[in-house]
Amino acid sequence: MSKWSWSSSTSEDELRSIEAEMRSALDSMEYDSDEYSQLDSERIDVVNEIASRCAGKLPRREHGWYLPNDD
Repeated sequence: MSKWSWSSSTSEDELRSIEAEMRSALDSMEYDSDEYSQLDSERIDVVNEIASRCAGKLPRREHGWYLPNDD
C-alpha cells in the first residue's frame, strides 16, 4: 500500500487535498524517474476517483439528435 491511501469513505475535499499534495510532490521530482511515474499513476487514480464522484452532479444529456415521438 502506498503512503497516499484513500478509500470510498474519504470526502471529495480530502481527495482534492491529497491530489494537490501529490502534484506538489511531483514538481520536486525528476520527470524520468520511476518514483515520478509511480506517484503520477497514483495521482491519476485519485483524480479518477474525484471524477467518478462528481459525475453524478453533472446534468444528464442524450447523445445525438432529439427526435420527437410523433410518428
